[in-house]
Amino acid sequence: MNVKYLVIVAVLGSALLAGCASPAQRMTECEAQGVSRDACYIAEQNRQSAINTAAEKQAMENAQALYPAQKAQAAKKVKQWEGMKLVMTSTGLTVDGKPAAVIEKTKDATVYQQGLFNYIVYRNGKIAVTDASNVFKGYAK
Repeated sequence: MNVKYLVIVAVLGSALLAGCASPAQRMTECEAQGVSRDACYIAEQNRQSAINTAAEKQAMENAQALYPAQKAQAAKKVKQWEGMKLVMTSTGLTVDGKPAAVIEKTKDATVYQQGLFNYIVYRNGKIAVTDASNVFKGYAK
């Protein structure tokens, strides 16, 4: 009974390991197909990046499943300006679901840019909107 079990484990283990390859082995196999070393290197880097991204995504989903109350705390303030939805979260400002880039930060306000407009988010929660040439357009409500 024990010998049969060991044989099964050995066969399964070798079958699993046969599918595993090191990055160096994948590079060698890629180059053997006539692909340049640079292209093989980039493909390997993209492969590793995709694996890491998938792992991070899964970890975030697992964390949100364990701590569902954190979802409710994420959205702090929602405002509107000319039909656009401005949401201030702990990670920054999103405009219609797209993240805005921080272009300036002071002790009193943070300036974000998204599309054709700049959004000045003051510490008191007010959001002023200017165009690309810094002409004031109004406040979000």
